[in-house]
Amino acid sequence: MKKFLVALVAMFCVTAVSAQVNNLGLRFGSGVSITGQYDLSQENHIEGRLAFGNNWVGLTGLYNWEIAKFDWTPGLGQWFFDAGVGANVGLAGDYFGLAAVGTAQLGIKFNDAPVSITLDLEPTLSLTGGLHFGVGSGVSIAYHF
Repeated sequence: MKKFLVALVAMFCVTAVSAQVNNLGLRFGSGVSITGQYDLSQENHIEGRLAFGNNWVGLTGLYNWEIAKFDWTPGLGQWFFDAGVGANVGLAGDYFGLAAVGTAQLGIKFNDAPVSITLDLEPTLSLTGGLHFGVGSGVSIAYHF
C-alpha cells in the first residue's frame, strides 16, 4: 500500500511540473498542504493538494466552479467564492484512506501583487474503515503566474 501511495505522489509531482499550473501555494489546516491550480476556463479550475501531517500524508484532487465574484474592495482586489468536489487518498501508518471531498472557498486575489488568500470549508466523507463524516477548514495563500 505504501508503494502505491509513493507512486501516486510521484505521478502527482510529475504532472504538476509538466502541466501549465496557474498558481502554487500553501494551505494550513489540519496539516500543511502544497497546492497547485490549473485554470480550465475563467469559471472553473482543477486543484491538487499534497498534504502532510503528524505521521500521515494525503493527496486531494478537486474540481472547482466559480460561484460568484464580489466587488467589495475594488482598490484592494477581486473577491471570489468557489465550490467544488473531489477525492482524497491518504496513508497514516498502515491505514489507507479514501474519501469524497467537497470544498467552499472565499478569497481575494490582490490587484497589486500576484497573490491570493483563501479561507475554505472542506466537508469530507471517509469511505474506508466505515463511513465517517467531518468538516475541516483551512487558510491558503497562493502565488499566481
